[in-house]
Amino acid sequence: MKIALVSDTHIPASLARLPDELLQQIEGVDAILHAGDITSSHVLDVLAKIAPVTAVTGNMDPPELASKLSDRELIGLEGRTIGLKHGHQSHGVQSHYISSSYDSPEMEIFFQLMSAQLPGADIIVFGHFHRPVVKQWNGILFINPGAVAPAHGDCSFAILNLNETVSVEIIPLAIS
Repeated sequence: MKIALVSDTHIPASLARLPDELLQQIEGVDAILHAGDITSSHVLDVLAKIAPVTAVTGNMDPPELASKLSDRELIGLEGRTIGLKHGHQSHGVQSHYISSSYDSPEMEIFFQLMSAQLPGADIIVFGHFHRPVVKQWNGILFINPGAVAPAHGDCSFAILNLNETVSVEIIPLAIS
């Protein structure tokens, strides 16, 4: 099973529409997971023409969109449980994460929180930081596909392949 992982599209604030490059590269996937900061329901409509979409709300999603989405999802696919959550937290330590490397002590707290918020997940897909990562932590595979919208660096998305084994590819987008 081939799954496109996208996050932080920020349409239309950062981009007028989803990039053709992204749409072409995810053509033929079996499912799409969007980890929040969608900011326009039109994004979900466009993605749904490609494959079934599961999405969660992010901290920048307007109330009319956020009211239609959950802040987290647990999805069973190919014998694995995938947790999907944007990644923003409602407590004061949140601001420390943004500038941290994924190997920092602050991110250890983040991974603990996310695994507690998505119990039973084998794989956790998140966004918010606009920086891609694939990291194994305490038996859970954490994936941030990066941001589709330009903000704090290069733009990217990911492809998750679920077969007998799990593989992830972070794919850069030529957006500036």
